[in-house]
Amino acid sequence: MQFNVAAKYDVVIVGSGISGLICALELAKRGKSVCVLAKEAITEGSSLYAQGGIAVPLGEGDSVEKHLEDTIKAGAGLTDIDVAREIISNSSLSLDCLISYGVRFDITEQNKIHLTKEAAHSVSRVCHVGGDASGKYITKVLVDRVCRDSNISISQGSQVVSLITNEYGDVVGVLVEDVTRNHYVLLASDVILATGGIGQIFENTTNPKVSTGDGVAMAYSIGAELQDIEMIQFHPTVLLDFGDPFLISEAVRGEGGKLRNIRGQYFAKNYHPEGELAPRDILSRAILFELERTNSTRVFLDVSGLDRRYFKSRFPSIYQTCIDRKVDVFEAGIPVAPAAHYFVGGIKSKLDGSTKIRHLWSVGECSSNGFHGANRLASNSLLECIVAPHFLVNQLLKTPDKHLTNLTNIDIELDPGEYDEPQILKMKSELKSKNSKSLGLIRTKSTLLEHLNCLNTLKENIDVEKLSLNTQIQELKNMILLSSLICQAAINRENSIGVHYREDYPGSPEDLKHSIICKNGGLYCIPHTSITVIGANLT
Repeated sequence: MQFNVAAKYDVVIVGSGISGLICALELAKRGKSVCVLAKEAITEGSSLYAQGGIAVPLGEGDSVEKHLEDTIKAGAGLTDIDVAREIISNSSLSLDCLISYGVRFDITEQNKIHLTKEAAHSVSRVCHVGGDASGKYITKVLVDRVCRDSNISISQGSQVVSLITNEYGDVVGVLVEDVTRNHYVLLASDVILATGGIGQIFENTTNPKVSTGDGVAMAYSIGAELQDIEMIQFHPTVLLDFGDPFLISEAVRGEGGKLRNIRGQYFAKNYHPEGELAPRDILSRAILFELERTNSTRVFLDVSGLDRRYFKSRFPSIYQTCIDRKVDVFEAGIPVAPAAHYFVGGIKSKLDGSTKIRHLWSVGECSSNGFHGANRLASNSLLECIVAPHFLVNQLLKTPDKHLTNLTNIDIELDPGEYDEPQILKMKSELKSKNSKSLGLIRTKSTLLEHLNCLNTLKENIDVEKLSLNTQIQELKNMILLSSLICQAAINRENSIGVHYREDYPGSPEDLKHSIICKNGGLYCIPHTSITVIGANLT
């Protein structure tokens, strides 16, 4: 089928989270024409819901090396040390850039940025905005600036259906369905994927509805490498009662919140010396074990020891949500359980966001540059989101523009199959349920193999290789494809490390490796090494 070329840009950015918006602003500042494509509203994405803040070594007694040590420890040794060092070394500079945009961080009585402590951090180093609404306030500032920039076009309610490549395999544009369900092609010298996570492949997730892994699936489909995609982080404390899953920030535990089971027993230190501030992977599994031991579905986050007035001002969003959901915060405690939260793996990229595919870049949660290792350190995600775009923009500007052809239309082969909406919804629901049981916190070879057989049947029934113009179907195809790839990678990694826990292989690996999966190269492992980044510091 033929699709008309609607416009040409220097850069198309798919996704409107913090990393994508910073890329847009920095590229526009340098004279590039940019189009930002948002699947829903420009504000809708994981960035909006980020509560904790940004980890930056600003405090007295803190340092880049201390922050790096915490990152490596939380990452179970799989962190690419040189990448992590560069990101952390440039954290203060990138924070200053955010402040120059207009972001106003919470401050102390001494007029310094307030720093809080979160799990697996050895010191308080998390900067925050609006108490527990950092993502919301940072996103608002960035959106306001993007909307006022004449070099940036914004298309909301526009879902990218496919990446377009030329005869050499280079990315040259995207196929888009807009809010009116019209389809057209946007050509671009470069395409940046900033599409966020994959949490919606699970039943319970902190991710918004748009996080179905479209960018990762599209990149894989044109030959990009995916790295460590079996690494999926579950957040230990999520309010699942009385509404959609709602994240209870790690900072609540950092400020003194304690976990107790339905029998009133405090249990966290039975599983790790750091108790409530153990790394997320360990604490999530501890809660799961406790739920099984007590035959319950929730534990409680006890904040009775915190000053009530301070709690209400420090965590206004959490407090109000609990009140709205009739949760007795200070007496009964907040009922919580683990839920899918962060995609540690993703599109394999360098620190500068470059991928195996020429003129295709990835940044933020959909990208995997090795910073997070096998388990992300709390609030390092927003850190990556504010630092990595600057490396990307600097490298993109050094890359020669490719000549955009004068094509007026593009031919794309489509899936002729027909599916009705109830059928799609049923398949999605079943997929999420099965993923939660087999690809969750605890995995075994038998359950993974059984699940892979189910996924293979699904792939045959819906033909994930063929593109569909029905975006609901294409979204489901992306979810099935990613689930299958994650399952294969989880089967292949016969050890337990970080967020990947194999009950049948509980021991740590003797040698650290990254798993790589590529459409044209299959699934394989590469040794974990740290590659020195030459002259990477931002200026």
